[in-house]
Amino acid sequence: MDLFTLTAPIFDQAMRISGHHKTLVELADRVKRAEAEKDKKDREKSIKLLDLGGGTGEFVKYLPDNFAVTIADPSSAMLEKAKNKKYGKKVEPVLADGAALPFADEQFDYITISDALHHFRDVSSALTEAHRVLKKEGILFILEFDPAAFLTKIIIFFEKIAGEPVNFFNPPDLAKMIGNNSLKTEHEYLNKAIYIMSAKKIL
Repeated sequence: MDLFTLTAPIFDQAMRISGHHKTLVELADRVKRAEAEKDKKDREKSIKLLDLGGGTGEFVKYLPDNFAVTIADPSSAMLEKAKNKKYGKKVEPVLADGAALPFADEQFDYITISDALHHFRDVSSALTEAHRVLKKEGILFILEFDPAAFLTKIIIFFEKIAGEPVNFFNPPDLAKMIGNNSLKTEHEYLNKAIYIMSAKKIL
């Protein structure tokens, strides 16, 4: 039994108790802001977003109802929780590994990876796959912990005990990895430990 099978029943409650759900609100605001900045002629009635490593789908409830969301995650226990939620929008949970996504090229307007990248066993392949399935001028948003922060060091300690990957990156190193896939990046810290990286797929 893996870590996520054990934690799935209490994952959402733990997020709320810790206050970490507030960072999901911030992430959703970045997505909504990016969509609002598009020319009206470029806006679609249904915007396709891939929540990669989306787990129980907690992030999805902060998105507007005109978003069609695909939650991709390798944990069936997490996705089972996602399936039982009511969202008020089109949501499709898909069992998938980030390093080998079962989607055609250029399918999504936005991709989000919220507090999940460090769990990926093959980060480089996952970023390449994200680039592949992202539409031209689409945006990848990554919410992550800075490895230099004290909080992150605590997380690393316990996740190593649990046998989880601990692939944390500081913004410059992550930007370099993303830039290798022709994505233009910028980042912003939400607090001393957590930042949001945005990466636009350039033509």
